[in-house]
Amino acid sequence: MKPVIRLGDPTSHGGKVVSASSTTTMFGKAVALVGDSVTCPQQGHTNCVIVEGDPTWTVGGKGVALDGHAVSCGAKLISTLGSVMRGYEGSGTASSGTVSAAESV
Repeated sequence: MKPVIRLGDPTSHGGKVVSASSTTTMFGKAVALVGDSVTCPQQGHTNCVIVEGDPTWTVGGKGVALDGHAVSCGAKLISTLGSVMRGYEGSGTASSGTVSAAESV
């Protein structure tokens, strides 16, 4: 499983995630979802948003953004969590609150 993207995580264009609409947190930072805002320093790349999320892991009906997922400007998201994986029980849909996570060994 790819690591989760959180508020402040970088992109391949040198930008970063600047909004995370999820009330779900992982290791103290809000989890980013499809539609959340991303900065991009490349000329002409304005109003960038996350356009790709995991279809099987949603919060409020929006896919959770994972490492390598796309931004509207063409950048890829880069997780700062390294090899941390999601850990949850249930149907694959996270609800509001804190998602438990376990570090992979």
